[in-house]
Amino acid sequence: MADYFVHYPTPIDEVIGIAGELVRHARDGNTTIGRIRQDMGRATDAVDGTLRFPMEVAPHPVEVTVGNVANAAYFASGAMMLFAQAVKTYNNGVDGINAQIHDDERGLDPGGPAGKLQELEAQRARYEQALDDEAARVARMLERGPNEEDMRFLRDHGFLLPLDPSTDPALRAALARRPKLGDPAAMRRWWAGLTLAQQAGLIAYYPKLLGNANGLPAEVRDEANRLVLDEDYNWLKARERDGELTPEQARALKNIEKVREQLKVRATHVDPITGQPVPVQLYIYDPYAFGGEGRVAIATGNLDDADHVALMVPGVGSSVQGLLPRRPGELYDESRWAGGGDSVAVLDWMGYDSPNGYTPGNLDSAGLLNQDMARAGAQQLVSDVSGLRASRSDDPAHLTVIGSSYGSTTAGIAATPEYGLDADDLVLSASPGVPVDDAGDLGTGHDHTWVGSATDDPITQFGDSGWDGTGMPAPLGNDPAEDTFGANRFRAEDVQREDWPAVPSFDPHGRYFNHDSESLYNMGAIVTGQYGDVQAADPRYDPWYAPEQDPEADRNPEHLHHKP
Repeated sequence: MADYFVHYPTPIDEVIGIAGELVRHARDGNTTIGRIRQDMGRATDAVDGTLRFPMEVAPHPVEVTVGNVANAAYFASGAMMLFAQAVKTYNNGVDGINAQIHDDERGLDPGGPAGKLQELEAQRARYEQALDDEAARVARMLERGPNEEDMRFLRDHGFLLPLDPSTDPALRAALARRPKLGDPAAMRRWWAGLTLAQQAGLIAYYPKLLGNANGLPAEVRDEANRLVLDEDYNWLKARERDGELTPEQARALKNIEKVREQLKVRATHVDPITGQPVPVQLYIYDPYAFGGEGRVAIATGNLDDADHVALMVPGVGSSVQGLLPRRPGELYDESRWAGGGDSVAVLDWMGYDSPNGYTPGNLDSAGLLNQDMARAGAQQLVSDVSGLRASRSDDPAHLTVIGSSYGSTTAGIAATPEYGLDADDLVLSASPGVPVDDAGDLGTGHDHTWVGSATDDPITQFGDSGWDGTGMPAPLGNDPAEDTFGANRFRAEDVQREDWPAVPSFDPHGRYFNHDSESLYNMGAIVTGQYGDVQAADPRYDPWYAPEQDPEADRNPEHLHHKP
């Protein structure tokens, strides 16, 4: 049931994150002053005579400049906390009004919503005016700059965080109550029960405890992960300059540089309908994971409030170094057009250790011949989806998991009852096989399990196709595009289709997210729940008297898109 009135457009967690980052910078400034004083004190003690007095006063200009900047950042953090409280009050008021409207729509008020609408609109206007008044107060504070009267007000009302977290009993109490990782529902309740000051303080001083904590809002994780990213980058670059990087740290630094570049590039993506920049969130960040391949997930769109969320599970050879913005960007745009304006977020989930493929020196190519790495990835996928679900338990998104290539094997395993993937729709794209006999064995069932399989994609020939007379094993499972599997196959042919197997090429395996392609069109419809737009394709079948038959081979592919 859609809300009639909406929250303040900037997420409150983003405002809190900004306040936390400012107070962190203020502390760093004061720490810099202390280090300068210490070092110059040692220098002063080392000299006598005419040099002593100049050495004593030399740091003073730097102390003044750095001190002023740190004080301004500290003051601004308090002002942002004041504004965050005003936004929270406004959002809570809007929630109360929407609850009244929803109660009327359920028949709890015989007069219905129309009788109250004018009164509720006036109430919302009062909330908005109160927010505008607080915004004006904050603006005046910032125009005046740091001053004793405003600092006293912010301190007395709890909007100034301590620069030393060890002196804050409220922050220590919040840390003591923090649940263990692995219980996303408890993590969500813990965070929701904290004061704004506690939340900002945790982001500022303990971001490593928050960035990968399943159950926390995506915006909180983004704010925390970006702080850790910058901290890691600065520390590792310093070690690099000093020639002290270990091989493990060198790999991590390379991943960090890739993530920084990707965040910058993806921030330039413009929404195809509004023309506004699309939010980008660093949802998972671990540059050291999987022997240096890294574990990262970046969202295009806001995971906290999107109507539809698509999570992309990559295939063979995936790593942080392979992060590219094209696929998530194309899927985001097509889904926005397909959904008729519904909000969308696409999570580029580089979250498991996939096989590297057959390359020299590769240690995990055996993963292509068994399901071990897919099963480990499935367990991680289920955990991360559970965290995303828990963070939005009161406002669930329509969630589609899209597994590509080996990622389809991983996602298919995750959707079995043994693992219990909580997805509304499952897309198996370019699949080399899924180790179940029937789509009905998956949590998404026959109706919400979808398959995109191009006739010229040789990887899709790896799955077991039933009776084929070859006796060849299919280590990753059954071909989900076959009739016996019972999934919904959609059209996924490319206009550049090649004559397989006469022209042996793996290029078609990478074309499922191409702009204006049949596959992208259909995935956009599935992601946004527009099932009537999905173009069905007849499944493959394998008669005992002939090789496998694919009805799609005789159809001419076409360019498709939802854009008006």
